[in-house]
Amino acid sequence: MIKKIFCILLLLFAVLPVWTLAASNMQGKRIVIESSLLGESREFQVLLPENYYADPSTRYPVLYLLDGDYLFHGASGLLDLLANKGQLIPDVILVGIADKGTDKYRQYMTPKGLTAPLKEQDNGRASEFLAHINSELTPYIEKNYRTADNTILFGHSIGGLFVLNALLESPDAFTDYLSSSPSVWLNDYAFVKRAKKVFAKSQHEPVSLYLSLGDETRMGQYGLIDVLDDLQPKNINWHFKHYPDENHVSVALFSLRHSLKKIFSGWFIAERELNKIESPDALLDHYKPLLAAFNINQAIPTPSVRAAISYFYRNKKQADINQFMLRVNKELPASEAAFVMMLASYVGHFDSPQAGVERLLDKEENFKHSIEFIKAIAVAYEKAKDNKLAFDYYQKALTLAKEQNANQWQVNIIEAKLLQTKVIENE
Repeated sequence: MIKKIFCILLLLFAVLPVWTLAASNMQGKRIVIESSLLGESREFQVLLPENYYADPSTRYPVLYLLDGDYLFHGASGLLDLLANKGQLIPDVILVGIADKGTDKYRQYMTPKGLTAPLKEQDNGRASEFLAHINSELTPYIEKNYRTADNTILFGHSIGGLFVLNALLESPDAFTDYLSSSPSVWLNDYAFVKRAKKVFAKSQHEPVSLYLSLGDETRMGQYGLIDVLDDLQPKNINWHFKHYPDENHVSVALFSLRHSLKKIFSGWFIAERELNKIESPDALLDHYKPLLAAFNINQAIPTPSVRAAISYFYRNKKQADINQFMLRVNKELPASEAAFVMMLASYVGHFDSPQAGVERLLDKEENFKHSIEFIKAIAVAYEKAKDNKLAFDYYQKALTLAKEQNANQWQVNIIEAKLLQTKVIENE
């Protein structure tokens, strides 16, 4: 008994440093760069997906969030559930662009020729700030992180007006423009008049525009919608969503969630639809062009992986699995680890626990940076009643969690398993 207590205490002290790291993970990393264009230092936060370090070849879309300090917590929590855990959209890198107080923020968000709401003497500096984003911030992000070619700009209220102005002045800077309750009313709807002239002759590459509105009645957005509806610009795939039950503040996150799901439509397939698939190959035929369209190489959602492997066992076609896995490795290489883990789970259950272990060990070197993959090996050893090796692999997973600053829920699972397998081993 004394030996068991000592082991438990030793393990607890060993993982204490991880708690502090994990607690700060959802805050993102705060970075300061010097802007020669603005003549000042600029701050922003970068939040990486949970699985960012699992596969060094994977690349991610980037969501640039205006008014980042104000909206960052809401947006990061939304992405945590929408992407990281819910898998309704692919994983996304979040960049929250900080402000420098209300007055300067409004100057930077307001297009030239319009006046910021609180300071009529201040001419808009949106063009300067857009140049900073395009020439200084975006290159920094692309240099230091594994970014995909698709980028999203989100702004709310006066930030929403900035997004619309960015679409006019620099339409090729982003692939998707998300404007939530934009302040189109400024200067007697002067922006609408300007937009009509620009949209009528724009010739840029196709982009998407997502407009939204809460319960407000004087934002002026319907005038802009009339322009879009009248001109129907072929290079702007525009959408509008009204949220009459949300106010000017609450509509921001609702519109962000809806827009992201629209942008990545087709990524998540509901269970009722998965049950209708004719074959696992049909799933690959669905995701291969979708990944190309999104310009990403991420693992597809777990429910889709499970549906594919389950199909072989339900229909007693296990003999076809190896050929299918070859196609996965060729056409969806970023999903290989997910398919191997799922297959190992089925093999361990229907064939033998040791066979499941062997499936995973065969690919361990390929996915040694993946916390989930190393955890899967530990679980497989547990099922094979080899608690010593299970403990060793949970310890490896904990080491990865420390190195990768894993979220607290991940740490909790590994800690509990370490205690469990160690106690069982010493009984």
